[in-house]
Amino acid sequence: MSWKQIIGFAILGLTLAQLHSVNSQADVTTCKSPFALVGDKCLLFSNKWLNWYEADRQCRSQGAQLVSVQNAIQLQAINDWMNITNPYNVEFWTSGNKLGTIRNMYFWESTGQYANYQPWAKGQPQTTEGDCLMLFSPTYGGVVSSDYLLSVMNCTAWSSIVCEQVPTSSVQRVCLMPNSFETVQVQQN
Repeated sequence: MSWKQIIGFAILGLTLAQLHSVNSQADVTTCKSPFALVGDKCLLFSNKWLNWYEADRQCRSQGAQLVSVQNAIQLQAINDWMNITNPYNVEFWTSGNKLGTIRNMYFWESTGQYANYQPWAKGQPQTTEGDCLMLFSPTYGGVVSSDYLLSVMNCTAWSSIVCEQVPTSSVQRVCLMPNSFETVQVQQN
């Protein structure tokens, strides 16, 4: 084989390798700082003790809303995250409430949807205690449980808060340049 053929095969091999690399991409989900990606949500804990109305306003001022929980997977992700980042926090507001309803039907303020998934703490719901929902980690024999469950509370009571935002989705692509490469993220709308 001549040196021209060897160089030709080498150039062809490099070109094919570059074409393969140029087409490689990955979907990336991120959160705006200081929010953390927790399951399929971007969450931010605040240990400010506010009533439900102030908590809702606080989250909205950050382009977010109070957290909602649609299923057991989301609740487990929130439980795991809170037990690592804020292990001594006992309660926090959710966007759940029955404000403006005459029946005991709870809705997520953040989505307007009926709260189908209702993992109640023992003895709950106590509808006479209020109209707003919090996630509460009950104590057993003086020891705080590691699982948060829903509890009804008066909306004017004080509690800490967890705000949520929708994660940002983008596509990460590898762009080749002579002698190097760059990673680029393209935001999806």
